[in-house]
This record gives sequence, C-alpha cells and structure tokens, in this order.
Amino acid sequence: MKTKQEIISDGEQAKRLLSDTDLLRFLDEIEADCWGQFKATDVGDVAAREAVYMKLRGVELVRQSLRGMVDNATIELKSQK
Repeated sequence: MKTKQEIISDGEQAKRLLSDTDLLRFLDEIEADCWGQFKATDVGDVAAREAVYMKLRGVELVRQSLRGMVDNATIELKSQK
C-alpha cells in the first residue's frame, strides 16, 4: 500500500511523463506501427491480429495508468486541504 506522499509523487512524475513530447511521440509511433501491422495481416490471420491488438492495448494501458496516477494524486492533494 502506497503512502499519500508516494501517490502524490507518482502523480507528479506521471504528469511529467504525460507532458513529455518525446514519450507521447514514441507511444503514437508504436500505435501507428501497430495499425500498419494490422493492415498487413490477412483477414483470416486471427493470431497475428490478436497480437497486434494486445500491443495496442498495452499502449493504451500505459496512457490510462499514467492518467490514473495523476487523478489519484489530485484526489490526495484535495483531501489534504
């Protein structure tokens, strides 16, 4: 279990990452590459399409996790007032 200060610190770092243009560009490039891979698969190639889907979900989960950390820190900061 994280302390309030750890949650706030994680949120600050997550906010920094979400404003890092290089990280955002890398995530966008990974996502674009995945869509290119998806378009190159055969219609019946379920395994390849599922693999691409999992990569896309991974990118989205990174973004969601960082946003969640920012939200949790905001909640902790408001509860301190």
